[in-house]
Amino acid sequence: MKKVLALFLIFVFSANSKVNALEWAYWFVVHEGKVYEVKEEESIATNDVGKVIGKVETRADDYTGDYYGNASNYYKIGTRYFEINGVLIKEAIAIETRPNEYVKAIYKHDVPIGNKIINIFSFNFWMISGLVFFVFLFIIVLISRQR
Repeated sequence: MKKVLALFLIFVFSANSKVNALEWAYWFVVHEGKVYEVKEEESIATNDVGKVIGKVETRADDYTGDYYGNASNYYKIGTRYFEINGVLIKEAIAIETRPNEYVKAIYKHDVPIGNKIINIFSFNFWMISGLVFFVFLFIIVLISRQR
C-alpha cells in the first residue's frame, strides 16, 4: 500500500510540473533605467555612431521576465551601446550587432519600479555592504584591543 501511495504522489507531482518560457513582444536593451526597443530593420551608419555609453551586463530571465541593470532579452553580455550623433540618448541609442554594424533602439519606457528595487539590491550592493561591514568590524576589534 505504501508503494502505491508513493507512486501515486510521484505521478501527481510530476504531472503538474510545467516549464514555460516567455515569448517576448520585442527585443530590448536596458540602459540606465530606460528600456529601448531594438529596431533590427533600422541600421545606423558608422559615421552616425558616437561614443560608447554602456553595454549589456545581464540577461533578462526567459522564465520570469525579470531583469536588472543594463540588460537585454536578446543580445549577449558585452554587447555595446552607443550614442547616435544628433539624437538625444533619451530618444534612441545604437546597438553594436557586429563590429562596425549598428541598429537603432528606440526609447519605450522607464524600467518598472520592481526592477529598480532589484537594481538597488544587486550583487554589487551586497559586496560593498559586506566590505563596509567587515571594515567597521575590524576597526571595532582594533579599538577594543587598544583599551
